Amino acid sequence: MSRLLLFPLHLVLFPNAPLPLHIFEERYRKLINRCLEEGRPFGVVYHRGESIKDVGCSAVIDRVIKRYDDGRMDILATGRERFVIEKLDDTGLYLEAEVRYLDEDPEGESDELVRRAVSELLKYAFYAEVSLDRKALEALTVNQLSFLIAGLDILGMDTKQDLLELERAVPRLERAIEELARVNDRLVTEARIKGALDDDVDIDTFRN
Repeated sequence: MSRLLLFPLHLVLFPNAPLPLHIFEERYRKLINRCLEEGRPFGVVYHRGESIKDVGCSAVIDRVIKRYDDGRMDILATGRERFVIEKLDDTGLYLEAEVRYLDEDPEGESDELVRRAVSELLKYAFYAEVSLDRKALEALTVNQLSFLIAGLDILGMDTKQDLLELERAVPRLERAIEELARVNDRLVTEARIKGALDDDVDIDTFRN
């Protein structure tokens, strides 16, 4: 097991995902400074209400973007490895935990699953008007594609947490594709409504 300093946040972090943070609370300024001084990662866990989730993702600090005179700072970190909290220590200024890192599934590659994932991602990119490179997507593994889809902002935090907790790559990507397909269906419907009404309607009216 390894020991991690924990940073509870109202977000779910995935491996390889960027994490820009504005650090302002005293305890988390101390946490980040300790990580910088010791060259160590910190753990991000989804905080909801009064509780935190047991499965999170470690983050490494890439750089400090800006330091303020009052001690605040802007940093850029990147998600690294998923972990499970085995023992929580809440006796200090900030949470610490003994964690077990989750091995990423080296097997279960599927050309058909990759094809479906790329197709849904490109469909999403078209309707959401964002840019994605097909060749770059097709070069990704099942693991990488599952984390890429799971990290999209359009998925809810609870769904993201469910995906983070799935240990096997293939089931994770299958679930991620299902969630993205639901989003795409909604985007297609909204585009059709908007087109039918000659762009003179507030699409939010039709959202549940």
